[in-house]
Amino acid sequence: MKHPFLILVLIFAVTSAWSQPLTAKINHTIIIDTDGAIDDMRAISYLLSRPEITVKAVLVSDGSLPPEEGAQKVASLLNEFDAESIPVAPGPALKGINPPWRQFNRQIKWGTDPHIKPSETNAKTCLTDCLRNSKEKIILVCLGPLTNIAAIINNDVKMLSQIERIIWYTESVKPLKGFNYECDRESADIVFKSGLRIDVISNLGKSDALFDQELYNVCSQSKTRLATAIFTVHSQKAVMEKLQQNHFRLSDDLVALYLTNPELFSINTMTDRLKVRYNKDYDLPGINEAISDMIKGSYAPGRNIVFSMFPVQRELFRYDVRPIIDSAIARYGMDEWKANVMTDEFHGHLGVFSIVGAKMGIRAREIFGAGPDMLDVVTYAGSKPPYSCLNDGLQVSTGATLGMGTIHLADDSIKKPAALFTFRGRSVRISLKQEYLDKVDSDINEGILKFGLMDDGYWKLIRHNALKYWLEWDRNKIFDVEEVNKQ
Repeated sequence: MKHPFLILVLIFAVTSAWSQPLTAKINHTIIIDTDGAIDDMRAISYLLSRPEITVKAVLVSDGSLPPEEGAQKVASLLNEFDAESIPVAPGPALKGINPPWRQFNRQIKWGTDPHIKPSETNAKTCLTDCLRNSKEKIILVCLGPLTNIAAIINNDVKMLSQIERIIWYTESVKPLKGFNYECDRESADIVFKSGLRIDVISNLGKSDALFDQELYNVCSQSKTRLATAIFTVHSQKAVMEKLQQNHFRLSDDLVALYLTNPELFSINTMTDRLKVRYNKDYDLPGINEAISDMIKGSYAPGRNIVFSMFPVQRELFRYDVRPIIDSAIARYGMDEWKANVMTDEFHGHLGVFSIVGAKMGIRAREIFGAGPDMLDVVTYAGSKPPYSCLNDGLQVSTGATLGMGTIHLADDSIKKPAALFTFRGRSVRISLKQEYLDKVDSDINEGILKFGLMDDGYWKLIRHNALKYWLEWDRNKIFDVEEVNKQ
């Protein structure tokens, strides 16, 4: 044997790789395809609420609603999540599709502005452009017929290499059946013969798998954007009547939950089609908990490095922090709570600008639909307090750190609580609005006049104000957001 050392190294590398568990992927880039049913509305809302999920586009297929009508409803829902930049593209209408529940779905408002015009681009063109321009593979989350997916397979088979997999809801895969299949059997057959990986999710006929009054009550008691969106839709008279009759099965909801929590599903692979998988069961109590946590804002996507769950127990926190725990999590979600707590520990004290930085970083991730460690940041806050305290919050909330080399100080001579965030060629500048900056400056000056910088009274006042702003300042309202075209 000529190279025993090299062979030993290779054997060690292979066995080491085998011995390491594969980590579940948390961050996903997806395109959603919907046919406009109310369970689609919930599924899309769950996905839009998750900062670790990037939604590149929403396609609309024929089914529960005609594509053009469904596109209007999707556009109004995107407005509720400040996600109007996500393109919405209707596919072709299909002959003979007019289910008995279509009129019910027509009368439901998904958002407050029904006059938003979706993109004029059709679904096939939109999907092709997204796949062609994406730097990573995309998951297709399909909540209706497979019409739009089949169209690109017929048009350009090269596009298939850009698709990571398809997650599709239908009643059964053995045999294939269900409304989403019956609407367009021909397209389903094309997709299943394509060689793409397809994960088929079903309710499996579980009569107790429901979006029911209990989950509705969670929405009514929560203050998250997700809770508001779902509560508003399900409070409409026609919807409420069916809710009280336990009419709404967890159907397309399950596709969203499968993407975020695959561990809750038992999956089989078809012996004759190894790339086709389907759920043989699912953990319904776990799914209900996950949905409830998403609605309340306490959902943790499982990315913690040391903690299995980020702490929220009152006894772990200082006494003046305890009163805001429940309200802060309910209003702004677990991601912001985690960012603020870690920022303050890292920063060494409870400061106003460090909290502003944490809120700014979470807002930036929401705008891009990006998870942590995915943004490049240029900060205008400089290197001297108080504005420079913003930088600690930015590092913790975005994962753009000095150690990663993804956060930098701008060269501007004028320092301000603002930062430029870049993700995949798109840049956005986020700045603290002047009225809020004036408030902070006024409070700081008041503290200096009363106590002086070296007095503990000053730092007590700063801590008091920081807790107040943590709870009262909504990251969706306190910032100016500006698109920037980088040359």
